[in-house]
Amino acid sequence: MCKKRFYHFVEAFWSIIIPEEPVFNWHIEYLCDELQELAYYIINRLPKPYDLIINIPPGTTKSTIVTIMFPAWLWTVDARLRVISSSYSSDVSLDHAQKSKDIITSDKYQRLFPEVQIRRDKSGKGFYGNISGGERYVTSTGSAVTGKHAHVIINDDPQNPKQAESDVMRLQATEFTKTLSTRKVNKKNTPTITIMQRLHEDDVTGYLLKKKGEKIKHICLPAELSEHVKPVELREKYVDGLLDPVRLDKEVIEEARTDLGTRGFAGQYEQTPASDKGNIIKKEWFGHISLAQFLAVRGGAPMHFFIDTAYDEKKKKTDNDPSGILAACKIGNQLFIYHAQKVWKEFPDLIRFLPEYCDAWGYDGRSTLRIEPKANGKSVVQQLRDSTDLNVTETPTPIDSKATRLKTASPKVECGRVILVDGDWNEDFVEEICKFPSMTHDEYVDILYYAIEYFLLNDLTLPEGISKSSFGGLL
Repeated sequence: MCKKRFYHFVEAFWSIIIPEEPVFNWHIEYLCDELQELAYYIINRLPKPYDLIINIPPGTTKSTIVTIMFPAWLWTVDARLRVISSSYSSDVSLDHAQKSKDIITSDKYQRLFPEVQIRRDKSGKGFYGNISGGERYVTSTGSAVTGKHAHVIINDDPQNPKQAESDVMRLQATEFTKTLSTRKVNKKNTPTITIMQRLHEDDVTGYLLKKKGEKIKHICLPAELSEHVKPVELREKYVDGLLDPVRLDKEVIEEARTDLGTRGFAGQYEQTPASDKGNIIKKEWFGHISLAQFLAVRGGAPMHFFIDTAYDEKKKKTDNDPSGILAACKIGNQLFIYHAQKVWKEFPDLIRFLPEYCDAWGYDGRSTLRIEPKANGKSVVQQLRDSTDLNVTETPTPIDSKATRLKTASPKVECGRVILVDGDWNEDFVEEICKFPSMTHDEYVDILYYAIEYFLLNDLTLPEGISKSSFGGLL
């Protein structure tokens, strides 16, 4: 029965790798049957009818079905098959392969399929084979793929949300996808299965769908019923407008919409990635509170200060570039920005100004002055530590673009967790943030991100394989 139908295999071996009680929503059986149909051509070494793209929300058992169980099932039918699987990171790829191996070496699998034995001399985490000649090779986006050829290629989440926001990382994922296409035993016969959430218009799915002359079957299953469901006949299977009313009910969906923001939710749950055109953050997303109200609710919340310095030791462009500074605290789960200002000051004047600013806007013994340690920031850090009693702390040096950082921060603004204390600085601050990147200066973009990262992003517990800085685009 397991050999005859992949879906039955999934039911039978679920408990080997997942202790939780299974929820076999209709889409699981559908995806299993789709994979089994494609397997007919793989097993019989026939010309592939198409490559397969599956776009589906997180938490829908996609990796368990496609990347973990499907290769293990293929060996029950033809143990000679070679598989290459990949994901956005080596850790994730290795974990998928190991769980597949756990199924193969389990007592149940060995009792049913004793002919499938892992070779002792080919039993690594990233590469293992069986006594019949079948192999499983693991790689990840950006890694080298040399000397290996497969009968089927599985590309599971070739990008995570953080990577998808970066032009460079998107290009890397696209180029790696091209490289995978050369790792086939027979280009006419070997299909590529790509399974992911949509993260950007130009993500790997976007690239593949734009290719001409390629036969592609596109399965698109957004969390909520919409015109984007593909194939169209699957719209009838949605229950109360939901893909999976048990695991992705309305409450879960609304929570995801709040956590991810409009942009992130559109891609990952609706499978309709938003365009980069237009504002990343909208004016109406910021909350506002009067000074009197803020002072009444602040209590003992310590004030922290974030600065983006303009002083450049080599260029000394202080006549044109300002330094941006922001005073903020956290009350409950909300970030309150007490004050923000830009100043055009040369290095000595800036060093004199900063203690005065901190003192004026609520600095006490618990406060920190957080400065990015780039070339100019290091000089400011060193001088302030030598000449003042301020608690100067270096912020982590960013490795992403300003746009990527702002997109990461945007869900926190959109869900109402960033509150501005009313002041004459509000208008300039909001205008620069909301018109980015069209404004001449963008210091407020940096310090807003630093404050959100410190107060709101560091208190998250994220799913395995997802970094905190990527939360603007993925669960």
